[in-house]
Order: sequence, then structure tokens, then C-alpha cells
Amino acid sequence: MSNITIYTKDYCPYCVKAKSLLTMKKIKFNEINLNNNPEQFEEMVNKSNGARTVPQIFYKNNYIGDCDTIHQLNSEGKLDKLLGI
Repeated sequence: MSNITIYTKDYCPYCVKAKSLLTMKKIKFNEINLNNNPEQFEEMVNKSNGARTVPQIFYKNNYIGDCDTIHQLNSEGKLDKLLGI
């Protein structure tokens, strides 16, 4: 299992963008699609300190943020360091 978990929904362009970045960087991730697993929505909200939008991204159960956050971390050269790659 991957150390990255990303909560997503169908037809979410930000989810596609976040997953594309992780895939481009060859980072494996565990995807929890909330359309298929609506019972996990509250879990996501609790783990993300109240964030109710997708995607929400976690590394080893530590909250990283949303699509904008991982793209910003990547552009600053901090994402690889954060993920230990």
C-alpha cells in the first residue's frame, strides 16, 4: 500500500490534476473515491481539519492539503523532500 492517500470524486478537474502530478512523478497513491465510498467523507473532513472539498491529500496520515497545495509545494521544490523521494 502507498503512503499517499488522496480523496477524490468523479468529474473533479482538480482531482485529475493532482493525480496527474503524482503519476508524472511516479508516486503511487491510494485513491478513495467519495462517490463510491460516501461513508468516508466525514473521515476526510476530520483528518483535514474541516476541509470539505476534494481532492484532499495525506502522506502517512499527515495532512498535506489540496491540489493547489501540492502543486505549490512541487513548484517550490518541497514536494519531493516532503515525500522523501
